[in-house]
Amino acid sequence: MGKKEEAKDVFILYDDEGDNKIDGTQIGNVIRALGLKPTNAQVTKAAGKEYKKLGEKRLTFEEFFPIYEQVSKEKSEGTMADYMECLKVFDKDESGKIFGAELRHALLSLGERLLIEDVDELLNGVEDGEGQVNYKSFIEKVMAGPFPTAD
Repeated sequence: MGKKEEAKDVFILYDDEGDNKIDGTQIGNVIRALGLKPTNAQVTKAAGKEYKKLGEKRLTFEEFFPIYEQVSKEKSEGTMADYMECLKVFDKDESGKIFGAELRHALLSLGERLLIEDVDELLNGVEDGEGQVNYKSFIEKVMAGPFPTAD
């Protein structure tokens, strides 16, 4: 199956009205379902601001596919080393662990802010009994994505 056919199959899954269109607010979700990991800013840059409000604009696959292709050309995913260096700032005693509360605060308030539900899902099961998070394990979990492959 080619890239365009796969994109069309996934696109149709997000058509909740049966009119072969998706709501503009679903663009990022469809792109992520196709295996890319764009930020909301990258999606807005490629799609435009007119797709930010639910129910405001629906688009066809023919309108969606060029947006998907543009986002797929942008490669700005961080590396393990990038994320390790970032979280070391919170590791005051250089133990490889940081407070879960600090990580939660950072995810909720810095950069491209996450929703509370998303942070809860990310931190589920990663804190130890003392409220500490092994940030190397945390980064590996996040980089594996929502459906990690078994090696």
